[in-house]
Amino acid sequence: MNFYDLPQTLAADIKKYDELVKGYKDKTVDKVKFKAFRVPMGVYEQRESETYMCRVRLPGGAITPTQLIAVAAVAKKYSDRPLHFTTRQEVQIHHLKLENTVKIMQELKLVGLSTRGGGGNTIRNIMGAVSAGVDQAEAFDISPYVQALTSRMIAEKDSWSLPRKLKIAFSGSPQDEGLATVNDLGFVAKLDPKLGKGFAVYIAGGMGSKPQPGILLYPFVPEKEVYNIARAVKVLFDKYGNRKNKNAARMRFLFNNLGKEEFIRRFKEELEKVKKEGAKPLSILSIPKVKTGFLEIPLFLGDLSPEKAKLLGNSLKEYGEDIVRAATTQNLLLRNIDPSKITELKAGLQEQGILEKLHPVVAKAAACAGASTCRLGICLSRGLLEAIKDQFEKDKLKSEKLEDIALKVSGCPNSCGHHPIADIGFYGVVKRQHNRLVPSYTLVVGAVVEEGKTKLAEKIGVLPAKNIPFFLSEFLKYVQQTRKKEESFAQYLNRVGRDEIDKLLEKYSLVPDFNKDKNYYYDWSATEIFSLAGKAQGECSAGIYDLIDWDFSNIKDGLTKKNARSVVLAASRALLVTKGLEPKSEREAVELFRDNFIGRHLEIKYKTVIDKYLSQKDILLQEAQGLSEAVRQLYDTMDNSLKFPELENVKVEQKAGQFRDFRGVACPMNFVKTKLVLETMQPGEKLEILLDDGEPIDNVPGSVKAEGHKILKQEKKDNYWMVVIKKV
Repeated sequence: MNFYDLPQTLAADIKKYDELVKGYKDKTVDKVKFKAFRVPMGVYEQRESETYMCRVRLPGGAITPTQLIAVAAVAKKYSDRPLHFTTRQEVQIHHLKLENTVKIMQELKLVGLSTRGGGGNTIRNIMGAVSAGVDQAEAFDISPYVQALTSRMIAEKDSWSLPRKLKIAFSGSPQDEGLATVNDLGFVAKLDPKLGKGFAVYIAGGMGSKPQPGILLYPFVPEKEVYNIARAVKVLFDKYGNRKNKNAARMRFLFNNLGKEEFIRRFKEELEKVKKEGAKPLSILSIPKVKTGFLEIPLFLGDLSPEKAKLLGNSLKEYGEDIVRAATTQNLLLRNIDPSKITELKAGLQEQGILEKLHPVVAKAAACAGASTCRLGICLSRGLLEAIKDQFEKDKLKSEKLEDIALKVSGCPNSCGHHPIADIGFYGVVKRQHNRLVPSYTLVVGAVVEEGKTKLAEKIGVLPAKNIPFFLSEFLKYVQQTRKKEESFAQYLNRVGRDEIDKLLEKYSLVPDFNKDKNYYYDWSATEIFSLAGKAQGECSAGIYDLIDWDFSNIKDGLTKKNARSVVLAASRALLVTKGLEPKSEREAVELFRDNFIGRHLEIKYKTVIDKYLSQKDILLQEAQGLSEAVRQLYDTMDNSLKFPELENVKVEQKAGQFRDFRGVACPMNFVKTKLVLETMQPGEKLEILLDDGEPIDNVPGSVKAEGHKILKQEKKDNYWMVVIKKV
């Protein structure tokens, strides 16, 4: 039994991928060209250079016991790490040699599985409610639709080169277990007394950067329209999506840029074209009546060793093939089992060490891979969740009134840990305290996922990573004391929970000086002081954007407190990092802003408020707000190379630099300065830079390579490094 049909082109795709791997290994294939084909094949490079991960497609999280055994065998053969189940209901195999990724694709193909579309600008894994078929509240089982749409869309050539990834989800009831209302395209099952089976359709939802709930496109469409709508959305996205800026290329950005009326007009135009093509509706196979027995297996951090995966697969074979679903909580749901056999199965899995007892908050908590393996990760999200688990055990935290709380942790602002839909969520950011970088997390709370009621979690503060386990344990004890049994967690937050969180934020947000307590400057499970080293594209830049966001939050705080001087300071300091400027005092920050931005990127009229700040004169809040708004608008015009548009008639002399001494310059400023020098140079020119040992040499060369430039030489000189870069 397979849950989707493999595309007919898969064998040829794997063969081409094999050829590119060999070409990349013998240096006849360019890295950029190879990456463009590798990533859509579901293969990602991990933080450790030349180490890779394969992501396997599981529509709706469905995998047979036989397939689970096969994936376990592959992982055992080629990796030394556990299988990792994701929040998008897929399974990943980590820590792979590149040449072995080809073998994995070939071996998975034999059991009806593929990594194709596991990454890149493709149709990603189509999600579905994990309890489909056993949910008493569902209109009908959505599994056949998830599987049929998967088979149809991954067979189409135009599914592999979209402007950005396209995510689709199905739910069987308004409770939206499949997350249809927070995906690019979502279907919620409906039963109409006259028209029969159909779906409500949601569009332009999503998490990640600038998340938003989906917009209701249709309250009801007949089931035969599912493919037409999905194809029309894909064609619309392919035609009008932003290919220039990947950070503004998701469906929700297209929707917001066009406006609802124009977006729907263009969508309906594409839908009519699709209908004229006469594509057949999805072939929905009838499925046997599903048994209602089910059992959830919590997987801490989404991990399951190959040995236990094999044991689990063998234990489930006797119950049939439609048994296992990977959940968005990173757990496994065993379903479609005779209820009378659940007790026996549970006892067997406990004996094998597969079914472990965890605190309910930890059992359903989700955490992305974070900086441990992901090249975009900022913080060690897995280490944080382990620390939270340990703190709960140390405090002997009880489970009453906490069973339904969804805790979700992401290692960066991207939403792989699903923090935007958390009851309590955290996402990793970098903050600067006492002139050092501190691993930190933004706290978000209060999400609701339900058709007609979906709202994303609200950002309410920032905490140093080291304080989060203590903060969370203390808050949950308070929840147990004050929460009413009948109220939802969102209702509880509105009644008393938010006030308590605000008090605890004040208590736990302070960071001591490095000399007083170095622990705050180490991430959880880290052995080295926190830095931005080792990140690839977006890497150093991730820290840059965090520092900018920090000052924008200071602007907001200053406006709230009606402190005009603090607003002017934050507005002046916010964008200095983009020019490699690192002021040593508040006054210098304002002076540098005046000299580098006023009259060049911002109108000369804003010099008045700057002069008032520097001469200690009174500043009107309205003046400060006007400056902050101008800075924000300027930031929105910044391109990916950190440049801003010049005012008319401004001439700036550019001097190409061939040598720079960046010793004594901390991360990420050394990268910014390097980047800005390279921007003034011509392709083929060489730049020699000097860097300190430690974090700078670990960080800057990798970030420069991720920008597309070449490192020609990297040589140790006493206690510093000489690096020669070729501008590409």
